Amino acid sequence: MIEVQGLNKTYGQKQVLTNVSFRAENGLVTGFVGPNGAGKSTTMRMIAALEEPDSGTTLVDGQPFSKAAMPAQMLGVYLGSDYLPIHLTAAEYLAYVCTTNGLDKASIPSLLQMVELAHVADKPISSFSLGMRQRAGLAAAMAGNPANLMLDEPVNGLDPMGVQWLRGVIREQARQGRAVLLSSHLLSELELVADSVVMLDQGQVVRMGSMHALASQTGPLQVLMRTSNDQAVANHLAQYGYQVGYADGMLLVTGLAPESLANFVIKSNLQLYHLEVKRASLEELFMSTATSFESAVPTQAPPQSPPPQAYPYYPQQGQGVGNGR
Repeated sequence: MIEVQGLNKTYGQKQVLTNVSFRAENGLVTGFVGPNGAGKSTTMRMIAALEEPDSGTTLVDGQPFSKAAMPAQMLGVYLGSDYLPIHLTAAEYLAYVCTTNGLDKASIPSLLQMVELAHVADKPISSFSLGMRQRAGLAAAMAGNPANLMLDEPVNGLDPMGVQWLRGVIREQARQGRAVLLSSHLLSELELVADSVVMLDQGQVVRMGSMHALASQTGPLQVLMRTSNDQAVANHLAQYGYQVGYADGMLLVTGLAPESLANFVIKSNLQLYHLEVKRASLEELFMSTATSFESAVPTQAPPQSPPPQAYPYYPQQGQGVGNGR
């Protein structure tokens, strides 16, 4: 399990994280979403012990990652292709990861096979496409057969077949009991794989929970239905003031529970062919949350002249390649 408790971080005069707390549970894929600059990558770097918070803690299986005896077996980390040593071949990179983490190099061929890079094992990473670099990074994250996984934007650069492949890999890792924390800006893709979601905006958690629970919190209840006489059903509901429209070739009823709709259809001696609650998409959830959060944040006049070093550059710290501290 990956646990974040009360993280706060300031760079210069900019508050980057404010009391960020959440958990990525074992056996589940936790989606981590938010706009650029929301603080997702900063949070992940803190979990990986590459950066220190001003206050708060990050724990992996109950202890700080920096104190792990075998880091690669506790948490598999991929934080983007910028961490990859492009002067090495794929095989050399994985050999380095194994050596620095005390892992058996005999696993390298199977790792390369898993990410479908065996045919380019001896080619330098500098010659790889972005999608191939993503695969190499995932292989490094998986080298220690870790109990938990944390992946930052792993879908970037993958073709449709690669995205489908990665989706299967991630689901399988969760099925085996691992906690998977997955950051992605492709909300439609994340929706297909995530069990729960943590939404970050302006450095704060603005929404959190299972996909089902979050969808039920957004807007009025809407139900899609198809019957043997949709027009008659629509006319009847409209007479009682219910909002009725059409979506995907079906009736879209707002504000009436599916049980009530089913009872009405049955009592009217009609056939009910389809009945489902319309769930808000992850994109709709995010947009409604971000909009409401933005309106709730008081606006401040910008300073007349921004102070120097207000946004200092922080170089990549810790082990620049591999899967440890």
